[in-house]
Amino acid sequence: MLFLPQTGELSFRHGDDVLVGDLVRPPWPGPYPAVVFVEGSGPGGRDQRDWQTRLAAAGFASLAYDKPGSGASTGNWTRQRLTDRADETLAGVNALRARSDVRADAVALIGGSQGGWVAPLAASRSPAAVAAVVSVSGPGVGVVAQEEYRLGRQLTATGFTADDARQALALFQEQIDRVRAGDDPAAVHAAQARWHEAPWYALLAGTSPASIAFLAGIADHDPEPALAALRCPLLAIFGADDVQVPVEASVRALDRILVDARHTDHTIVVFPGADHGIRVRGVRAPGFDELVVTWLQHRLSPPPRQLRA
Repeated sequence: MLFLPQTGELSFRHGDDVLVGDLVRPPWPGPYPAVVFVEGSGPGGRDQRDWQTRLAAAGFASLAYDKPGSGASTGNWTRQRLTDRADETLAGVNALRARSDVRADAVALIGGSQGGWVAPLAASRSPAAVAAVVSVSGPGVGVVAQEEYRLGRQLTATGFTADDARQALALFQEQIDRVRAGDDPAAVHAAQARWHEAPWYALLAGTSPASIAFLAGIADHDPEPALAALRCPLLAIFGADDVQVPVEASVRALDRILVDARHTDHTIVVFPGADHGIRVRGVRAPGFDELVVTWLQHRLSPPPRQLRA
C-alpha cells in the first residue's frame, strides 16, 4: 500500500488579512507535532519545495503560507514591521494548535533569513505557544549591520567594484536616514533616479517606494531583546560562505546573548562551504536535513508516560 502525505489548504486571519497556505500532514492519524515556516525577505510564498514532504515523512505536520499580498493571501507585506510579522506567525501557530490532529504543546517555527529575526521574536512574545525555534541563516545582528555587510560582500562577490559597493551603501544609508527624518519614500526613490539603471542597483533591498518604506520601517530592529527573552530550545544554522549574513559576528552575538540570559538549550551549527541557503555547490549541505529533523524530534517528542506505582 502506498502512503503519501496529505496536503490541504489552510487559511487563518491576522487583523484584516486572510493568510492562505498549504498544510501537509503525515499519512497516518495524529495528533502530530507541527512546524510553521517563517519566510525571509521579499514577497515570499508557500512553496518550500520538498521540505514539507520530508517533514511529513518524519511525522510532522507543517504549514507554509503566502505572505500578505502574495499568492492567495490578502494584505500588503510592505506595510508590516517585524512585530507585525511575529504576531502574524503566532496567528498561524494558534491556527494549528486549535486543530485536533496537531499537538498544541509541540508547534515549532522554522525561520529562514529575515525569518530568523521573526521566529525568535514570535516565540518571545508567546512562550506558551511556541515549543522550539529553528533559525536558518538568521542574522544575530541588527538590520542595518546585516544590510551593510550584505551589500559590501554580495556586490564584490558578484564582480562589482569596491566603488560600486560604496555607492550602494551610500544609497542604502540615504534611504534609511531620509525616511527616518520624515521624507516620503516615493520622493527618496525619485531622488536616486540616476542610479536606477546601474547594473548593481537591483541588489539593493530598497528599489521601489514600497520596499524603501518597508526597509526603513524595520531598520531599527535589534534581535537581542527577543533572544534574551527566549525560553524555548533554539537551533541556529549558518553557512560558512554566506555573503548575505555576517556569520562570525552572528555566532558571537547569539552565543553571548544566550549565555548571558542563561538559556539552557541552544545549538549553533555552521556548515563549512555552505551559502545562505545552506547549499554547497548548489546542493543542500550534507547532514542539514537530518540535523533539523532529529533536533525537532528530540525537542518535540511527547513526554514519557508515568508508570503507576
